[in-house]
Amino acid sequence: MRFKEGLRYFVAFFLIFEFAFAGAWTRKAGNVLVVPYYYFYSAEKYYDLNWKKRAIDNGGYFEGQGFGIYFEYGFTDNLNFIGNVPFILNKWMDDYTYKDNYGFGDVEVGLKFKFYDSKVVFTLQTSIIVPVYSVDREPLLGYRQYAGEIRLLFSGGMRPFGLNSYFNIETGFRKFYSKVASQVRFQFLYGIYFNSLTQGLIQFDGVNSIGKGTFATRFNPSIETDYIEGKLSLSLAYRFTYKAWLQAGFFYDVYGKKIGVGRGFFIASWIEI
Repeated sequence: MRFKEGLRYFVAFFLIFEFAFAGAWTRKAGNVLVVPYYYFYSAEKYYDLNWKKRAIDNGGYFEGQGFGIYFEYGFTDNLNFIGNVPFILNKWMDDYTYKDNYGFGDVEVGLKFKFYDSKVVFTLQTSIIVPVYSVDREPLLGYRQYAGEIRLLFSGGMRPFGLNSYFNIETGFRKFYSKVASQVRFQFLYGIYFNSLTQGLIQFDGVNSIGKGTFATRFNPSIETDYIEGKLSLSLAYRFTYKAWLQAGFFYDVYGKKIGVGRGFFIASWIEI
């Protein structure tokens, strides 16, 4: 694999890294959830067309950091306005090249509607993705393509071994305006309370592209956007006030095709107002 081919596998990461901020549950009317977060991501390898890990040529190394705020506001008990505003810092280096870039990424806004609430909760979520950056400088901050997404969320509680726990299952479809292949996304999350102040979470996120895209940069005029990725995350959360949690954990790509083998860590604070 040449340098230009290797670079293309890392662009997609910034559109798929997700936190399970609130699951299918919604805020009550007038209430607000605010989640400031930070993540660090790095990759020195990529998954090739045969799902095998390969080192990037010329000692290639990619690093991404992101700061952002996710929020929810309750219009009613069942209908919430949601949003996510990220700020990204990217860095690429190899034996011959060093490049960095930073700026606001893809802003996401939408609505979250809870249509069933009993022992389990079902919610429908729709959102639009608005890029607020240019593609004049690499490493890119994203595709710079408008997109829309619809997602079904399913959450509930359980009590194995006498400990309170919960789950969240999501599946969704993201359609880009042009150049980027559509994506089927899914998530499985399980959280367990060790006590009233501490919980552990395990989360799996996946993306499967449908078809092929034509997105290109000056580093690679035939960049491909049809990829597959699965990411595993483990984290702990600590309640430091009645309405505020601090979460920290790490993640690692466990399988993929035409995407970077990423790993890293994240920190987030959940604050209810």
